Amino acid sequence: MLDKISRVIFISVLIELCLGGGGRLTAFGPISLRMILFGLGITWTGFLLLKGRTIPSRLWMIFFLFLITLAIGILTAVLNNSFLPSLWEDVKPLLYFLMLPFFGLVIKGKEIEIAGKVIKGSSMFMVALFFLFFVLINLGIIPFLSFYKATEKSVEFFYRGELSFFYKGFLFFGIGALFYYFSESKNRYVFISLLVLAIIISVTRGLLFSLAVTFAIIYLGRSAYYKIALSILIAIAFVIWGNPIISSVSRWVDATKQEESATASPYLFGDKDYSDAGRITQLKEVVDRTSFSSIFIGHGFGQGIPSRPVHMEISYLEIFHKQGILGLVFWGVFAYRLLVLYRKSPPSLLANAYFFTSLFIFIESATNQYFNNPIGMSILLLSLVSLDKLGNQS
Repeated sequence: MLDKISRVIFISVLIELCLGGGGRLTAFGPISLRMILFGLGITWTGFLLLKGRTIPSRLWMIFFLFLITLAIGILTAVLNNSFLPSLWEDVKPLLYFLMLPFFGLVIKGKEIEIAGKVIKGSSMFMVALFFLFFVLINLGIIPFLSFYKATEKSVEFFYRGELSFFYKGFLFFGIGALFYYFSESKNRYVFISLLVLAIIISVTRGLLFSLAVTFAIIYLGRSAYYKIALSILIAIAFVIWGNPIISSVSRWVDATKQEESATASPYLFGDKDYSDAGRITQLKEVVDRTSFSSIFIGHGFGQGIPSRPVHMEISYLEIFHKQGILGLVFWGVFAYRLLVLYRKSPPSLLANAYFFTSLFIFIESATNQYFNNPIGMSILLLSLVSLDKLGNQS
């Protein structure tokens, strides 16, 4: 009975994570469905521990290492007189790491397979909705302004002119593509193509770049050199020619929508040069504020920079600024643990899916904030526990 309840809670948590984006789409005032499920997961964890259920000490070790680095970041913030609301804003998304014991208690062999199916199914459900709204908006059946007014308050969407949009949950387009690649589905390449096409239409360079780099690493392990070269070339193309291509397409699309005398805008799908300049500014501001002590322990939570008082776009930069090398070392230990568990696991498609999906999250976090918020962190925790189970099956 306990296992059935655990499975229901686990599936509910996972579906919400896959489809819920940043968690605000299902918010009821200050409370969101993600918060409710997080509270339910923590409560159920406590109940199972009281019932005598246990998780391996190796998972507890990672859990307590996280708590130590979190406590040091909070203490440093207090010593540096951080503004309490800003401190809480930084700590709040990191608290999702407290779900590690929950995953450790409820995930068994069957749950590892179920999670993969939920991730694949959710990614295709989301891609179907994306294409549906994309078509309806561009046919004028749903006026873009109506769509904008219905979604902008959630702060979950970013708009590409009046033609397309990006939703925070689209990270699962990349995750879904990797899970389909490491599956036995006969139509896996069709599904992967749809997911990649959706990423292209949503004009998301970071996801395409990270996916290309991830596949380059996958092919490296197989010595598929021409595929490695192709993946690397695609990744480099996004870095060097991504902005000019997007600007050219923006001009062409805008020109078809205006009179011939009108000047076509190169920023119809967003000003990517501005986005890149913003990241460079953040890097410079962090470097300018780096001190001897901050190199090791950071400035503490709640200590932002002028251009980004709260969160930065690059996960590694934010961690270094607020937690120093200590924070980066923790995530390095986490990543190393994933690698150890992966190499220990018997060869399987599921082990490949979880490991390379985690790698994708770490790569994507170099351009956008993912592994230090619930969207990406949940996948890392899921992968850690799943690989631990696969690598330590008796």
